[in-house]
Amino acid sequence: MKKFAAILCVVLLAAVSLSAVAEGAFTTLVEGKLTLSISPDFPPFENTDDDGNIIGIEPDIMAIIGEKLGLEIDYLPMDFDSALLAPQTGKADAIVSGVTVREDRKSQFDFTHTYVSIHQAIVCKEDADITMDNLGEQMIGVQSGTTGAIYALDDFGEDQVISYNTYSLAFMALTNGQVDCILVDDLVGESYAATIPGLKVVATTYEQEDFAFGVSKGNTALVDAINAVLDELIEDGTVTEIILKHSAN
Repeated sequence: MKKFAAILCVVLLAAVSLSAVAEGAFTTLVEGKLTLSISPDFPPFENTDDDGNIIGIEPDIMAIIGEKLGLEIDYLPMDFDSALLAPQTGKADAIVSGVTVREDRKSQFDFTHTYVSIHQAIVCKEDADITMDNLGEQMIGVQSGTTGAIYALDDFGEDQVISYNTYSLAFMALTNGQVDCILVDDLVGESYAATIPGLKVVATTYEQEDFAFGVSKGNTALVDAINAVLDELIEDGTVTEIILKHSAN
């Protein structure tokens, strides 16, 4: 009987926990909505289609999370630097924009669980001979505020790095010959190289990076609610299916 009672207690606690999530124990800036800052020029994670709709890996994941939590998803498109600031300044509940979990960012956000790991890559023209060994001799394009920008500036200095507000502008500069290469997350580099003729992707030795969603600091209940759904989507293979659906290879 004691064993049965213990099992029953666990089941009841689980039911209460799920009920709390379903009833909206968390808070959001606008009731019934999950307001998300996003920089939608980061395929395959997020970009816009021909009709202006925001699509990609993270929007697909957040659509399911929103549905499970009974929340309408409301995106605030902006450049990456502004997207990082939005949850910190009360303009968004979270940032959904290919955010790498870093120690310095943990003071700015409460991160959800990691859902994918990536590495940095070099994107250059097909006839270019650029590797990590001679990267410091190149003009490197980056998106401002990204880990690629941090690595490039730390390792090679301002004289070798040109920062752009968006990756779209950075890749335009590459095709126009204003920079020799772009330092960017590997899946994103592969996506751009698949759509822009004459580009190739070169692997780097930069360390693995983990992507997660950055929730406004202190909103623990919302982080827990998102994690509850996110963990299910990772465990049942849904996240992997979504990543494969949008990846270039």
